[in-house]
Amino acid sequence: MTDLNRNNLDPQHFVFWMPPEGHVIHVGADQQAMPLPQIPLPIKIAAMDRLEIAEEGPDNNAVGEGGYDYLRQYPECLNNTEYAELLRDGYAHFLADMAAHVVMLDKKDVEPAYTFRKLTYLKILRLLEPENAGLLWQLAQGFYDLGLTFTELHQVRRNLLDSMRFGQNLLKLNIDDPAALNLLSEIDILFGDYPTAITRLTKLLEIMTDEPAKTHVKARLETCIEVGFPDHPLMDDLECIGDVMQLYAAKDYLLATELLERLEEDTYFLSELKSADFLCLLGMCRIKTGDCAGAFDALSQALEMEPDHKQAREMIDSI
Repeated sequence: MTDLNRNNLDPQHFVFWMPPEGHVIHVGADQQAMPLPQIPLPIKIAAMDRLEIAEEGPDNNAVGEGGYDYLRQYPECLNNTEYAELLRDGYAHFLADMAAHVVMLDKKDVEPAYTFRKLTYLKILRLLEPENAGLLWQLAQGFYDLGLTFTELHQVRRNLLDSMRFGQNLLKLNIDDPAALNLLSEIDILFGDYPTAITRLTKLLEIMTDEPAKTHVKARLETCIEVGFPDHPLMDDLECIGDVMQLYAAKDYLLATELLERLEEDTYFLSELKSADFLCLLGMCRIKTGDCAGAFDALSQALEMEPDHKQAREMIDSI
């Protein structure tokens, strides 16, 4: 691998090309000349035939498409801001396409994969507006929601760390941002950092004016003080559920059931994270191990919590 491609995150599909000093491309309807930055630019290997034919370098389309596709896959890559600025200045239609997708996906209840795509686009748009509080909040809340999506619990730590990072960036813009303080306190609780959560919730109470909302925050603060220092972070339990789903897919039903039943006996877990999805998964595991009575009990509890839970209804009808 050459020094130029040392930082290439996808050498099977991209090659880096260094524009000669003063190299320009022509963009827009009026084909205005735009100098390229003196950084390695990702070019799709599929466009290499054009590169070999054109001695002056890749054509305009190859430069734009390469930067667009590479940035969508690796929004936090080296030189990401410069790539985003290149799209803004020379290929604005790509950014418009991303913004349109964000708006469209906001209007729909979509699968986690599409939510992750939306968050990737928001990351790219934020490269051009690093202090845009609206974009930061969408990223912080979006990664929090994605992290706690039941089917995505195998990646809960990564997603919540992203949420925390963007929430902390919000506090850098406004140290008293109530939404950021509240969100970060919930993440602190999941990571078992109750002292920091208590500090954030105390500060939140000092700046809040809405009485119903203050009542909720007071109750949350009292719970944190009561718990003090938990013997394990709730994050461990969430990751355990993610492991169980992988065990279930691998047909290791006995171990999957054992792990869930341990959680079922944990009052700390039940007080914070008990859900219809958890109970449905427990019921499904018990069905596979032949415990139909236990499965019926878990699925009935799931439907009590969430009467419209489709999967729990289908599983209880199958017993």
